[in-house]
This record gives sequence, C-alpha cells and structure tokens, in this order.
Amino acid sequence: MSRTYTETQLVATITRLTPDRLTEYLAAEIVIPTQSDQGLVYQSLDVARLELACELHDQYEMEADALSMMISLIDQMHGLRAELREVLGAVQAQPDPVRQTLIEAIGVARFKR
Repeated sequence: MSRTYTETQLVATITRLTPDRLTEYLAAEIVIPTQSDQGLVYQSLDVARLELACELHDQYEMEADALSMMISLIDQMHGLRAELREVLGAVQAQPDPVRQTLIEAIGVARFKR
C-alpha cells in the first residue's frame, strides 16, 4: 500500500508548496485527493505531480490552469509510452517472418506521411 499524506504533511514535504498554492492547484484539478477517516489525503503520485507543478510554476511562471493542461499532456505521454512498450513486446514475441513483415509495414507507413 502506498503512503498517504494529509494536507499538513504534504505542505511540509514539498518545500515550494504553500497552502494557498495547494488550494489553487486543487481548483485546477492538478491533484484530486481522496476522502478518508483523516479527511482529505494525498498519494505518493500526488506528491510527484505537485513537485512538478511547483517547479514549472516557479521556473516558467505558469498559471494553475496551464499547469493542469501541461501535466495532463505529460500523463498522456507516459500512458502512450507504456502502450508502445506493450506493442513492441508483442511484436518481439512474434516469429521472425511476422516480425519482419510488421517492421516493413511500419517503416512504409512512417515515410508515407
């Protein structure tokens, strides 16, 4: 089970995060905490997302809505990379003639654009 953080623990853990900034990020849905007996709690993934949001905010002066869009795009990119790894694994598992046919078809498709 992954560790959870209360709002107080979250702000103490992420040095750049302030309560006001967290409120702004919650409104932009950069993270969505879950409800527990302790109140709202955050997961380890939320910590990573908030660290990235704070870094982008400070370095590029990005507003919360822009940060939300940027982090969403990063999430999509990571998802696509994971799917591509699965496809590549499936291609690798095929017999040589099938694999060669797929490689040729993908190569032709790439250069037709």
